[in-house]
Amino acid sequence: MENKFDYQSVPANYNHCFNEQCSRKNQCMRYLVAQNSTSQYPSLCIVNPKCIPNNVANCPFFKSVSKVRLAWGIRHLLDNVPYKDGSIMRKQLISYFGRNIYYRIYRSERGLLPEEQEYIRQLFHKNGIEKGPEFERYTDEYYFG
Repeated sequence: MENKFDYQSVPANYNHCFNEQCSRKNQCMRYLVAQNSTSQYPSLCIVNPKCIPNNVANCPFFKSVSKVRLAWGIRHLLDNVPYKDGSIMRKQLISYFGRNIYYRIYRSERGLLPEEQEYIRQLFHKNGIEKGPEFERYTDEYYFG
């Protein structure tokens, strides 16, 4: 896994962990976030050191470092869909994501998670569109879920 970490992609209020003694620190997203924090932010959300268990195998704060494949760009998603179906599908997408998120996705300000991509595939299938959705590009990003 390539280790290009963009601290700007860390969600606001994501808990950081600075536990240097943890044997699982190199596999923990919270530790990776903490190690890549910058002086740009004078205060951070951290895991309370007094709440970290002695047995780190059972640490409730542990989040495995992983990446997901995000799809970007739905501006042309419905171009090859008949107008009547496309209009209905657009309304279904706005209903599913909400208007603000839908337009952030539309303007490529936010990527689509795998489960969101699957929802769109199912939407195409349910509406009888044989050719699946085509997104403009894909990226592999760190997953903070």
